[in-house]
Amino acid sequence: MLNFGFGEIVLIMVLAIVVVGPDRLPEMLRFLGKQYGKVTRASNDLRRAFMLEADRADAEKRAAALRARREEARKRAMAAREEALAAAKARADAANNDSEGAPSPSPAPEPGDEQTGARDGSDA
Repeated sequence: MLNFGFGEIVLIMVLAIVVVGPDRLPEMLRFLGKQYGKVTRASNDLRRAFMLEADRADAEKRAAALRARREEARKRAMAAREEALAAAKARADAANNDSEGAPSPSPAPEPGDEQTGARDGSDA
């Protein structure tokens, strides 16, 4: 960050003692330490806010991609269902067309018909 050597730090301390004075120097250092702590906290909060916003933007991007994939899958499923219904209808139509040309089977005889004899109590 700041590349101060040992000689530079000693020079700054001597200047601080001369300019501020030895009795006010501890108060000034305490004040500067508090201000440094506030700046550090503000910097951390700002960094955290940027990270949260970047994560939120990334999550929104992933959610949009997921919604698009779900919509695409839904459309594919609908198309497959429509194709299956069309195929089933085509098979049913083909079966109906085949059965129209072939002779229909005769209905099963009901009880009481002439073939099995009269069962209604009359002598024929």
